[in-house]
Amino acid sequence: MAEFHDLAELALNGDGQSWGNLGYWPNATNYSDACRALALLLGEQAGLDHSSSVFDAGFGCGDQLLLWLDHFHVDRICGVNLSRSQTAYAKRKLEEAGHPDSAAAIGQGDINDPGLWDAVLGRNQPSHVLALDCAYHFPSRAEFFAVAQWHLAPSGQLALTDFMLSDRHDSDGLARHLLRWMLKVSRIPEANIVDRDRYRLELEQSGFADIRMIDISAYVMPGLAQFIRRLRQDKVAAGISKRPGWPGLLKYRLTGRFLEWAHRRSILRYCLIIATKAG
Repeated sequence: MAEFHDLAELALNGDGQSWGNLGYWPNATNYSDACRALALLLGEQAGLDHSSSVFDAGFGCGDQLLLWLDHFHVDRICGVNLSRSQTAYAKRKLEEAGHPDSAAAIGQGDINDPGLWDAVLGRNQPSHVLALDCAYHFPSRAEFFAVAQWHLAPSGQLALTDFMLSDRHDSDGLARHLLRWMLKVSRIPEANIVDRDRYRLELEQSGFADIRMIDISAYVMPGLAQFIRRLRQDKVAAGISKRPGWPGLLKYRLTGRFLEWAHRRSILRYCLIIATKAG
């Protein structure tokens, strides 16, 4: 059976890159650079450094794992990803880059399975749990918060980028039905899309404090939509080495139009969230 989260985004990247997030577009002109910029922003806001031990929840094809290791020089990484094809790709990427121990420390499966966390962490407690552009896909983000808090070291940090409902979201019938349809198509549980107050409450109820939420919507959602418009024209305009097939183009076109609409209508916001384990 084909996976929903697979290797399709490879076609959007330049040679040797395999990023797969929405990107951060204030200065980037191509997909790989924008995706790397979003990962850099998350790592910087999380305060990653040589003493950090990172658990990456949803590491995709592994480019961000290499960024934590080679740019931030973190002490240790491990993580879990749902996709079998992406996890296998990430393992190969880490091994080829000279990080065999890190390749052995990442696993495949359900992020909300505490036993899987125990399997990859062993006796270690990470200083940081990161979720770059993936938590909205988790079966239950609230359960993820609870599992992350349980496994984090004292005063450890949870850092993620995520969607939430705008404080001014349009709740009319048509907008609500279109949002629900797009969430279903995108395999995003509707319960994961909540407003800022509810999001903060879920974090607090899971044992987090010192919560910061930074709205970066204007640098993410329109930028990806503009990239997808260039992608529809030709690969040179989009800055990629090969053009996706028609199924991929249709998927990305739909995603771009939806994000542009959701941003313009103030329905969704895309935020960077940092929270500290309380107690």
